[in-house]
Amino acid sequence: MDWFSRIPDKIATNKKSHFWLFFALLLFLSAVMMYLYQPLCPGQDFFFHYRRLQALMDGMKTSPMLIYLDYNAIDGYGYFTKAFYPDFVLIPFAFIGNLTNLEFAYQFMVFTMTVLCGVFTYIAVISIYKNSFAAAIAALLYTFCVYRLLDLYHRAALGETLTFTFIPIVFLGLYHIIKGDYKKWYILAIGFSLMIFTHLISSVLMFFTMLIFLIIYYKPLVKEPKRFLYLVVAGITALIITAYYLFPMLEQAITTTFYYESRELMAKTQDSALPFHWIIWGMFTGIVTPAQAFIPGVGFLLTGAAALRLFVYKKSPELRSADIGVIIGLVYIVASSPLFPWSVFPFNKLNFIQMAWRLFEFTSFFFAVAGGYYLSLILKSSKRKLATAFTVVILLVLIMTNDAKSYEMYRCGRPITQVAAFNNDYHLGGLEYIPSAVPSIEYLYQRRDSISALYERTNITNFERKNGITSFDIDMTGVETLELPLIYYKGYTGKLNNQQLDIAAKSRNIAESKNGLVQITVDEPGHITVYYGGTPIQKISYFITLAGIFATCIYIFLQRRKPTKGINTDNK
Repeated sequence: MDWFSRIPDKIATNKKSHFWLFFALLLFLSAVMMYLYQPLCPGQDFFFHYRRLQALMDGMKTSPMLIYLDYNAIDGYGYFTKAFYPDFVLIPFAFIGNLTNLEFAYQFMVFTMTVLCGVFTYIAVISIYKNSFAAAIAALLYTFCVYRLLDLYHRAALGETLTFTFIPIVFLGLYHIIKGDYKKWYILAIGFSLMIFTHLISSVLMFFTMLIFLIIYYKPLVKEPKRFLYLVVAGITALIITAYYLFPMLEQAITTTFYYESRELMAKTQDSALPFHWIIWGMFTGIVTPAQAFIPGVGFLLTGAAALRLFVYKKSPELRSADIGVIIGLVYIVASSPLFPWSVFPFNKLNFIQMAWRLFEFTSFFFAVAGGYYLSLILKSSKRKLATAFTVVILLVLIMTNDAKSYEMYRCGRPITQVAAFNNDYHLGGLEYIPSAVPSIEYLYQRRDSISALYERTNITNFERKNGITSFDIDMTGVETLELPLIYYKGYTGKLNNQQLDIAAKSRNIAESKNGLVQITVDEPGHITVYYGGTPIQKISYFITLAGIFATCIYIFLQRRKPTKGINTDNK
């Protein structure tokens, strides 16, 4: 059996095998996860994000520029989720969905983004710490951590869950700005762009977390001002790349007031503070099926990984960076408690993040990276490292098995095919993106498909909704004003007898009614079609993003052809 005992040493000496062994374990755990969490059951925000994917699939069939809204929402009144929740990362999966079906596309997205989360974490950690064992352990701990499982299945908070995949890219880019090859600034730009394209709240929290690291590691930026310059370049590039989402979103937010501004739909951050016993429970959850349906926390495995610091005595810059991550992670845990002054300036300006325990996403990353690095320092022999890696895999399987039981117990009471209707708020969450002028969804529900006309003599026939186009015939005399069963968002357009309705015109225009619906004024009878055609800003932003992506790819290609020289990467 000597050949068997020599396997760990052979693996340790063959560096090419390190990644492939890790990748095999990652695929195994991803497959186990997909198997255990079957059937697919609706978590808290499941229907909202499931509908987003369906709306994108429908939009891809009708608009090559992806200018669309959810035409079927609210009994056909339409809902512009896309303007506030970016769809960029969902595009390839929507394409697959149109070739297969919605459920397959969603499940394939979950599997793919899970694998990418592990791969990106591995690449980031091995690039920073130059240790393949630390990279593998950190990637597995982070990808299958308790908080990500809670986000993915129990909360079904798809936007936040997908940002787990891009956080490692952001930190790798930040590392190159602070200490590494600052000419790789594009890594930060790409990572942060993907964050923005996925979930704006997580992107804001990522921004403030980056600021903390930049303050801590300010010396390299002062010593080499070029590093700060490339940081600015990365930020500007990210703004250009994300124009497809940011500019249209700002346009809608500036021109219209929505429910999320005029009504208190969401809890304030200070109201989401976790009781201390829940915080402790959350730090050690993962082994037993909890008696509560929802306990946010980092879990016992990550807590134990961070606690391994007690057994590390060797000092180094890499160890200091891991320690800093753990400290920030602990501060973020405290921030979820009643001790943190969320109601005091400037923290009260962050009420839009809603739940302070969203910060556990970053705590999970810091604890996982630190735990992987601590273990790499504690374990000396290749046999112990291999045995530890497989022990971690077994523990992760046990955690997922127990968590899947809780998922089945608390989340599998409704089918994912449940029809969106008035009694479940049309599966649109808090309905926060309805214009404030709309009285209520009860008003829309009672109004039905009716078209309100100013004069009783007006006759409307052949009303139809198809592929995002509302059409009908009108017979009237004089100038008539109609209120249509469509929620108004800037970008609606229409035609009367194939002649365009103009926003600025007096007798032939399209505007927002006093009830927040699409209102048109026409001066002759005929055939009317109304549809969402988008705004000039939306169309220009689309091409700005394409140009930004193309220019960044050209820069990366040219930069990789140049030899690296004259760059100081020894800052401590």
